Amino acid sequence: MELAKERSTQTKAKLKNSFIKLVREKGLDNVTVSDLARDSKINRGTFYLHYLDKYDLMEKLEEQAINDLKQILLFDKNTENLNDPIELIPYDAILKALIYVKNDFDFIKTLASDGGDPNFILMIKEILSQMIDSKIQQSEKLTFSQKMLPEDYAREILLSSMVAILVLWIKKDAAESPEEIAVMITKAKQISPYELLL
Repeated sequence: MELAKERSTQTKAKLKNSFIKLVREKGLDNVTVSDLARDSKINRGTFYLHYLDKYDLMEKLEEQAINDLKQILLFDKNTENLNDPIELIPYDAILKALIYVKNDFDFIKTLASDGGDPNFILMIKEILSQMIDSKIQQSEKLTFSQKMLPEDYAREILLSSMVAILVLWIKKDAAESPEEIAVMITKAKQISPYELLL
């Protein structure tokens, strides 16, 4: 039983590596199950024991990454400073998420690339949105101010700045450390766009 489980884990790891390699080379649309089987040195029958098709493979791999990021960002146990707007997106949780991305960078970059899944970044944005909602619900004082912008626009500005930093970091092959990016995201929460031009 243990041997079968280990073999299954090895097969899935091989397929993940082949998926990353082939999607980068050809784009998801041009990758076939035969390509995946050949590159990972397994037969097609073995592929179909685990996945329905290449989209099922991608969804299952993606689901694992999204669930891991949810665990990091949505189940943050820190309840200190819940009324501090800066802690709406806690530095520690963002740093853990960035370290996770860095540790599985080849896969995350493949999903976020033009040839990958256009919905992947939207899924990350949705997790960040859920995190903000959760923190606001736990707080006694925090709410989106209605003074300058309607709530939906204010929320979009906050989310888009974080996602834009993450996407640029991925495009730059994670040139900066997760710590540097976490600091940038923290700063982006505190600086208005026009201040960047002064």
